[in-house]
Amino acid sequence: TPRVGDRAPAYAIATLAGYSLVVGPSSFVVLPNVWATWCASCKEEFAHMDTLLARHSADGLRVVAVSIDAGDRSLVARTIAEYAATFEVAHDPEGTIEARFPALGVPASYLIDREGVLRWRHVGVLPPATDSVVAAVLALEAGAR
Repeated sequence: TPRVGDRAPAYAIATLAGYSLVVGPSSFVVLPNVWATWCASCKEEFAHMDTLLARHSADGLRVVAVSIDAGDRSLVARTIAEYAATFEVAHDPEGTIEARFPALGVPASYLIDREGVLRWRHVGVLPPATDSVVAAVLALEAGAR
């Protein structure tokens, strides 16, 4: 399991919209969120993830929810449409993200800076303090540029 302060494991996947998510050095601070359609608490945090994106996307935050559901992506796409989510979504039926970022369940979230360093992780529904954590990492990065 990667520890906070370590380089995040390499991970790449295409989003449902066809964009590429690469965990590692990039021009964004990335918040990958591991979830599944059968997980009620995962869907509870969709509004929070939309709010994080709205507040911080201009500062360089990218929020990507990575579904670990088996099968094709149609159920994932329908679930996201039902919740009118604005963040990006990817489907990883092989569970590669779980192998790279082991957790004891879903939802699980990770905050990775532009240098590819894991700055924060949380298993369970995102707490209200997530906004402050994201803002602090973005501010730290803005000061370093």
